[in-house]
Amino acid sequence: MASFNHNVFRKTILIFFLIVIFLAGMLVVNHFNARATEKGLPDKQSDQESNLSPIKPSIGFTDDINQERKLMAEYRRMVFKWSFDEAEAAKKAEEAKKAEEKAKKAAEEAKKTAAQHEKKTETPAEPVKKQETKPAAEPAKKENQTAHKPPAPASSKNPKRTVYLTFDDGPEKFSGDIISLLDHYGAKATFFMLEGNMKKYPNAVKLMVSDGQSVGLHGVSHDKKKFYASAQSVVGEMDEDRITLNKIAGIDTNLIRTPYGSYPGMTPEYKQAVLEKGYRMWDWNIDSMDWYYKDQRYVDSVIAQLAKKSNEKGPIVIILHERKETLLYLPKLLDYLSSQNYEMKPLNSAMKPVQFKGK
Repeated sequence: MASFNHNVFRKTILIFFLIVIFLAGMLVVNHFNARATEKGLPDKQSDQESNLSPIKPSIGFTDDINQERKLMAEYRRMVFKWSFDEAEAAKKAEEAKKAEEKAKKAAEEAKKTAAQHEKKTETPAEPVKKQETKPAAEPAKKENQTAHKPPAPASSKNPKRTVYLTFDDGPEKFSGDIISLLDHYGAKATFFMLEGNMKKYPNAVKLMVSDGQSVGLHGVSHDKKKFYASAQSVVGEMDEDRITLNKIAGIDTNLIRTPYGSYPGMTPEYKQAVLEKGYRMWDWNIDSMDWYYKDQRYVDSVIAQLAKKSNEKGPIVIILHERKETLLYLPKLLDYLSSQNYEMKPLNSAMKPVQFKGK
């Protein structure tokens, strides 16, 4: 900024001197023109007339003086405006430069954070191998980055309870990693799948079935307006999903979960329609909130809700989603459930479904 002010001062001085030289030249020219005019006056003019009528400054000379003043005023106005504009431009340029530097810094930090997150997300991608049971004195070997120590021995103070893990919106390309983690902890879960994703990842569907996981239907569109448009649209999407599952894995299921849960979309008419088709509709009573938190907080949310249900009877059904973030922190949840002596089992058609009660 100091360099800019110095340049402005130098330019101002230079322009000022050029204008002074120009004006001085005009004064000299006007002076000689006036002298020439005086010499051309008639010699017969009397001294008396000369005394009575003093010589007035020539009109041309007066006009030049006025013009000079106008030029000087215009010059001062232009110099001030030019200086002000230049100062404003420099100020804006400086602000733009600072903003650009700030944006670059923020972009670099975001890129760094994204890289770290991607690195963490890729961690569970390697299937977790089952560990053989070894004496307690022998430390467990590290098989990969997702492998954890074997679950801590269940405390005798914690009676064995059952919890039902359910995963919505799959399958995904990393469904195999979820299954590997479940196998590592001796757990089974239920996967409510979308028809389009089953077509996209048919091998994941086959793996779920062959591994003894439970599978259910989640519809086709996952769009509230389309799915809940009528009783026919609800049943139609579940039927289409059911046919696709049978074509891919050669099995049938009547377990369903409607998009976003049954309340308030599933009216009594809709519920009766799916019941008549033999479907068993499941909601949940613990929302992991993994769709909202997308980090370790979803595990903390489940633990907090489990504590509130410690004295309640009936099945505990936890909803999760097939997301990378869910997979990343799933070992922490499975560690906790195992340490608290929870058995993780799949849903089946013989069970009475957990459903929302018209909140």
